[in-house]
Amino acid sequence: MFFILISLASCSEDNSSSHTVEQNEANFNLSKNIERADWGNIQVGENLKFDIKIKNFDNAPDVVYVLKPITTDATKHQRNKIDYNFQEEIKIPFSSTFGVGKDSIPTKKTRDSIILKKANSSFFVLILKPGNFTQQYELHKMKLNKYLAGSTQELLFSAVQFDFYTWSEQTQNPTMFRASEHSRYYEFTVDDGDQTNDTYLTNSESKKNTYTALYNKKKYEGTILINEKMTFSNKVDTESGPQTVPKWILSELKVIQKRDHEPDNIIVYNNVSIQQK
Repeated sequence: MFFILISLASCSEDNSSSHTVEQNEANFNLSKNIERADWGNIQVGENLKFDIKIKNFDNAPDVVYVLKPITTDATKHQRNKIDYNFQEEIKIPFSSTFGVGKDSIPTKKTRDSIILKKANSSFFVLILKPGNFTQQYELHKMKLNKYLAGSTQELLFSAVQFDFYTWSEQTQNPTMFRASEHSRYYEFTVDDGDQTNDTYLTNSESKKNTYTALYNKKKYEGTILINEKMTFSNKVDTESGPQTVPKWILSELKVIQKRDHEPDNIIVYNNVSIQQK
């Protein structure tokens, strides 16, 4: 939203009015921070960094820029502190048994809004739920607590939630002549959101999702099924006790998305933790 001041006075007043219009802007650009190379493999629990650049930054001492998320649409995962945490990074002085030192510790704090004190800044988004996120942010330019101007920018990304786990069962009791028998399973589930538009890894008539898992130097292939049990490594049968888990990290899960009349889209998730169930 922009305020346009209309002057019906002299030419000199027109020039002054034009200058006021130019100053009363709050235009800005949002971008995904380049420190992250791949924005297609976001998972719940990750903290995403975004950069903001304010155009024609007004550094007058009585001018303040306030950035806040629009939190109105649950179907687009816009709810701060429910779908995500809107966060500011602040520095807290480091303290020890010897007192407060000169060093500081970067700490992220969840906010409703953030005051931006320079033209180039950053903020963070901690992902709390899976889904297709359509985030909108508005920047307000304030002077002496009065609104001068504002504008809105949008960010799009998708996040999923994986649960990789292993479990075992005894399939045969021991007898006098043979040991007990056991099986160990390696399974996982994936959730891509509970809203109608949350279809990032959901199969459809025009999109099929398959996967290749790399675990303990062995590959396993299958089809992605949302919120259903899938396998990332073959079952292992042993005697006298369940197999000892060789690794608690899945090296790679590669999702291959095949769409009609389009090149394959490859999504790679690396070094995912495995839990015991």
